Amino acid sequence: MTTITGPGELASLVPSLIGFDPAESLVAVLIRERGELGALLRWDERDLLGEDGEEVAHALAVHAMREGARRAVVLAYTEDADLALAAIDLAVRALEERVASVEAWVVLDGRYFSPGCEDPWCCPPGGRPVPGAARAAAGEVRVRRDPGPSRAPAAQRRLAARAARRWEARAAGDRGAWRRTSAERWRTALDDAPTGPAAMGALAASLADVRVRDAVLLMLVPDADDAVRDALAGRDSDAVARALGSGLVPSSPPRPELVDRARSLLVTVLEHAPARLCAPAAGTLAVIAWWCESASVARAWCAIALEHDREYRLALLVLALIDAERRGL
Repeated sequence: MTTITGPGELASLVPSLIGFDPAESLVAVLIRERGELGALLRWDERDLLGEDGEEVAHALAVHAMREGARRAVVLAYTEDADLALAAIDLAVRALEERVASVEAWVVLDGRYFSPGCEDPWCCPPGGRPVPGAARAAAGEVRVRRDPGPSRAPAAQRRLAARAARRWEARAAGDRGAWRRTSAERWRTALDDAPTGPAAMGALAASLADVRVRDAVLLMLVPDADDAVRDALAGRDSDAVARALGSGLVPSSPPRPELVDRARSLLVTVLEHAPARLCAPAAGTLAVIAWWCESASVARAWCAIALEHDREYRLALLVLALIDAERRGL
């Protein structure tokens, strides 16, 4: 495993990862939640600066969003700093709409620097020398870890995983009764804030059921008891339509104190949940952020959900809604 500890090492390694020298190119390096390297996307500088540049940058950002990128590093390999800076600006602005953290570097004449950086310790005049060429396979590279959400100690996560399996096994009997009991567990947890890894494991297992997850979200909407029951039963009812309008937006503002408790509880569940059950908690947090916080926070939670399940539909839906709002659709 090759661990990248700075932009110079990354700039040195990119040509071997893509298989050629990316002259006069921008390369967007996508990084997932735990620092794992995602896709590497390359564009010619002049494609970004042509008349279709906005569309090219938009396509780059959408790809990053669907990749579940938590961070992106944009590297411009160039012989013309002015062209590189203009192309970087376009790419970074597009990526910042969909990725939690974006940074940019210019690689010119064997040196690298960050555009606009005035700190001589970071970017001395003329930049820093790019280290000697490095080689590695993409699957063997990890970029400095982005901490993301914290994780509970391993012993607690093992207890939570066992409790999750036990609760999942109980669904094999009467699935409807299991869903109703799961929803009641969540309702009680939102009121009483349970502790202990076993409780977190059972809640994580419950949330993996789409009907339970939707019911939990509806619990945060005032006067939505009928909608909660219909969601558990899988009914696309008038009550559900009244509680959640178009674009997943609740018809009445969620109760702030309940939302705060739900957010705290979901983060704790995510800290304890086995990896296979992390996407539902992160996706639910993305919806809450879409309702009550900001698009950037919602995107960050979506990235975590997609890191664990690249096809998790709720996270993809939230990202599509964010994109539609940005474009005024």
